[in-house]
Amino acid sequence: MSDHNLLLYASLEASDPACGPAAYALGAAAALGAQLDVLVPNLDLPFTGHWEDPSAEELERESAARQRQASELAEAIAEAARARGVPVFTQTDWAHAFGFLPFLTDRAKLYDLMITGVDRSNFLSEREIAEQALFESGRPVVVVPKQYELSFDCSHVTIAWDHSRSAARALHDALPFLRLAKKIRFVAVGGEKRFQTNPDRQIIELAMRQKGLDVRFEQIELREKSIGPALQDYALEGGADLLVMGAYGHSRFREFLLGGATREILDNPRLPVLLSH
Repeated sequence: MSDHNLLLYASLEASDPACGPAAYALGAAAALGAQLDVLVPNLDLPFTGHWEDPSAEELERESAARQRQASELAEAIAEAARARGVPVFTQTDWAHAFGFLPFLTDRAKLYDLMITGVDRSNFLSEREIAEQALFESGRPVVVVPKQYELSFDCSHVTIAWDHSRSAARALHDALPFLRLAKKIRFVAVGGEKRFQTNPDRQIIELAMRQKGLDVRFEQIELREKSIGPALQDYALEGGADLLVMGAYGHSRFREFLLGGATREILDNPRLPVLLSH
């Protein structure tokens, strides 16, 4: 029996059991033999039926309707999980006393990783959830494009490598996926930052072979691209199913001001990306 456990954060506005983060989580749990816990919270979005202030009765009806929708979505994902033999637990309620973000990050700390999307359509978006979990849970987050329709696969994995603490953590966090991979490529992007040590190809590949991983190391140049698109282009051109990278090597404030790979990935992931901070 596997000891892996995965948490899927499925927003009511953006989730579909047949594609995107939910479908990816189902496939990942099946491939790893993992327990899948599904969180579909009713966040009680502000009532938008008309411009006037809603009555208490209208708010209650709206909340009850959202609760039913959350329960139906959670059960649809659970049914798909059971059909694949994946042990599954669902939750739609949450402890309101301390706010949703502290509740979520406390839950995420208990899992091997969290899977979510980056939809930004509502006031507490998947994008905000992913960023909060990265900073506060100490656990990796896999972000999946909303319209990602391919079945789960991690035969080909690309690992962004810059000798940083966050890259090392991402490598370790990705090991369950790397054990399933047939092709693994490390990539260092020249022109993006000054490496503190020489990225010696032979040493890197030997260290990975000692872990039972067949790895090829390459260094590419940034040229006209920024770092996020350069990494995703490299991964997709090489047929990668998953990109693994460290998140927020700089402070979040500096990334906000200057941009960076993490923000670019969260703004527009084009394949599943495992991020660790």
